[in-house]
Amino acid sequence: MLRLLVTHFYRLSLFILVMNLASCTKDLTNVEIVYQNDFNNKDLKGLGVAGWLSNGGFGIIPYNKIFNYNNEMVLGRLNNSSINMHFDTLPPHSVIRVEYDLYLHDTWNNNLFVMQVDGDYRLITGFSNDSTIQQAYPNWFNNGSTSPAGNQAQEIYLPGLCSRKNQKRGSSLYRIVHSVPHSAKTLSISLSDAGDPINDTCLRSWSIDNLKIVALKN
Repeated sequence: MLRLLVTHFYRLSLFILVMNLASCTKDLTNVEIVYQNDFNNKDLKGLGVAGWLSNGGFGIIPYNKIFNYNNEMVLGRLNNSSINMHFDTLPPHSVIRVEYDLYLHDTWNNNLFVMQVDGDYRLITGFSNDSTIQQAYPNWFNNGSTSPAGNQAQEIYLPGLCSRKNQKRGSSLYRIVHSVPHSAKTLSISLSDAGDPINDTCLRSWSIDNLKIVALKN
């Protein structure tokens, strides 16, 4: 009973936070693009990508990870890796909005995906490409609620890249849009994944496209 009440309170609090933030952002009139990249020019534009290296260590990947997927240039294939960005001179603002297309390739079985803003966790969730395995998204991981695989995806029948290359649900696509109260002049954002298998981009990987960071102000 106690767990049920805690879960209900969590969901109600999260709903109120989202509704209040949506109400605030609707009245914000000044919009300034801080960063935008569709990767069509094969230019990272200052993004850092960290992951497993050929020598078995973990660090900054020294080569360009932009590639053609399904006739779109995307940044990936990543596994137990992170995309990191930092901005030093933001314009005056009260909210930051982060937008990107998230591609999940091959075998995702409610594996973790994480977004951090200035070191704070803004999304810890799980995704699944297997119709027999539920996923956390759009809820947080382990909050007591799961959804069918592919819930709220833009596409669930995209081609896989390797282990699910010839399967009907090889990759999925989600449009992630997340607004955060923010007023500091500096900003750090990190996108990452976690889970088995480690450093096996054939079995499981992810990519992003159409990344956009927007500063909003009244």
